[in-house]
Amino acid sequence: MSKFQITVNDIARGLRSRKSMTVGLLIPELNSTFHTNIMQHVGQFLRLRGYSCIVCDCNADKDVEQRALSFLIDKMVDGIITIPLNSDGIHLSLARERNVPVVLIDRPATRFDTDAVLVDNVSAGRAAAEYLLGRGHVQTAIISGRLSIYTMGTRSKAFIEAYKQHGCGAGVSRIETDFTISGGYDAAKRILSTQNSITSVFCANYELTLGAIAAMNELGMKFPDDISIFGFDNMEMTGVFKPSLTVIEQPMQQIAQTAAALLLERLDGNDKNGEFRTVVLDTKLIEGESVADLR
Repeated sequence: MSKFQITVNDIARGLRSRKSMTVGLLIPELNSTFHTNIMQHVGQFLRLRGYSCIVCDCNADKDVEQRALSFLIDKMVDGIITIPLNSDGIHLSLARERNVPVVLIDRPATRFDTDAVLVDNVSAGRAAAEYLLGRGHVQTAIISGRLSIYTMGTRSKAFIEAYKQHGCGAGVSRIETDFTISGGYDAAKRILSTQNSITSVFCANYELTLGAIAAMNELGMKFPDDISIFGFDNMEMTGVFKPSLTVIEQPMQQIAQTAAALLLERLDGNDKNGEFRTVVLDTKLIEGESVADLR
């Protein structure tokens, strides 16, 4: 069968079903390892079910996010999966007006009710704190992205609350920076150059973890001998470090596949009672050798 015939058949099938067999994937930026992993897993899952993806990134710009959403709707995508940059989600109302279902990943929207797939960031932040406290790290620092971002705010708050519950709240230093390797580098360098009392650093995402390690290397500090480090996300590169990193791992593939499956249920009309659902997935603590035992 020729390529032309396949294309004609696909178009005919789409006309009969009134579906374009495409899904829009809207992410904040391409330089995030988390975002690109989600993009890869969503694409693989949908491709096996006959769907194609149109990927848009908004370069961390809310105006670009709005234009990208309009672009996807104009392309007549059947549904949209997004990691929303605009936290209220009002921009997504355009999709609802056009009867385009939306599934959120990683962050809920405060003013737009729809299906969402999140991880338990409260348990993640608490687990990191409990682990460090359990190994005697009462003086610690947390490097996070902007606290206005749901994941960063939730993880950081849970981490700090756990320290407070153990009477060690005064021992936590926090610095807010960009979601980038350079942001993690700058933050870690400032902390490690000025606060000699801390014994450990918790980095709230993958890029921040890599940046903090780069700063340690430049300062001639080794983990866990000179400073302990607790990272986030168990990407391939974390296995390269020696000693191995202790991290909180998010189930990337499960997040992506759950979101895609929720969207397909909407498109197939198999959603339960039409009610919106929020699926919260567990994270996992992977113990490495990057945290010293000070007990």
